[in-house]
Amino acid sequence: MRIPQLSPISLISLLYAVSLYVFYRQGFITGTTFSVVAAIVVVMVVLFYAVFRFGFNTRFQEPSLMLPQLISSLLVMLVVAYLERSTQVALVPFILIAFSFGIFRLSTASLILLAMGCLVAYLGIIIARAQVEGFDFGFRADLAQWAVLALTLPGMILVGKQIQNLRQLLRATRYQLEHYEEKSVRDELTGLYNRRQLQSELQQAKLQADTHSVPFSICLIDIDKFKEINDNNGHLVGDTILKEFSRVARDSIRDTDILGRYGGDEFMQILPDTDVKGAVMHAERLRVYAHFLDFQKILAQKHISLSIGVAQYRPGEKITDLIARADTALYKAKQLGRNRVEWIDA
Repeated sequence: MRIPQLSPISLISLLYAVSLYVFYRQGFITGTTFSVVAAIVVVMVVLFYAVFRFGFNTRFQEPSLMLPQLISSLLVMLVVAYLERSTQVALVPFILIAFSFGIFRLSTASLILLAMGCLVAYLGIIIARAQVEGFDFGFRADLAQWAVLALTLPGMILVGKQIQNLRQLLRATRYQLEHYEEKSVRDELTGLYNRRQLQSELQQAKLQADTHSVPFSICLIDIDKFKEINDNNGHLVGDTILKEFSRVARDSIRDTDILGRYGGDEFMQILPDTDVKGAVMHAERLRVYAHFLDFQKILAQKHISLSIGVAQYRPGEKITDLIARADTALYKAKQLGRNRVEWIDA
């Protein structure tokens, strides 16, 4: 079960409360101020945690509730800065940190409005304090700090949005690469592995067999008289048969088996951890499944049949020799009347 964690904004608020404890210990703020602010921060963190923990956030259009969290955190910081002037030194860095998390969740318009509201509120605090204390050196220092924030905050938003755009571009590029990679290993018509990927899978199976002494076998599968079907009924009918057989074959094999289109009407099945006897049993089952496919709407004979040649890998032999033995068994199946499974002992 996934356990909800504290949001980044809540963590920032807690860190801000910790920084206020440092101010308190150094005598810059009173214990009452620290206690009140710490209590408010804890209540705020617990409240948002409960909202996420019980799923109330899913009722809102923006489930992360980034905007309410940011506003709450910024209000606490600004109020403390107004009440305790010495804490202003911590205000700017914590505002920037808070905005850095909002950049990747909020829209540009929301960020601009929030930044303008924050800057106006901070400037209002400075002016309100100056009207009481006077427009002295402290006022000029506060105004300089405000100017630094006013120049830094838009720059941070701009850079953050650029990073966000780059992330979206990378995500789209990765999706396209995955799509092209998938197409490069799949046969376009049947959706099965193509010949190149079958060769790669055979090499992997050979490595596994040579390293761990795990047997594997292959089946070469041929649709009987497929050329006649194409010549008599057209290529569209032939394509329909190939796609339907591929669908049934893919659904009938084990999850560990590998099935691909080896040639025009020829398929290959790789059976890991399977000896020749087990491979023959799998081949017979596939042959029966194919025989019960109903093509009466497009074929005069209504059904198709398969000839299958089976061979088990011999340790140390070349992949080409393994395929050649399976091909010999397939040829034997055709010579003996088709619609059958033949094999060569390991």
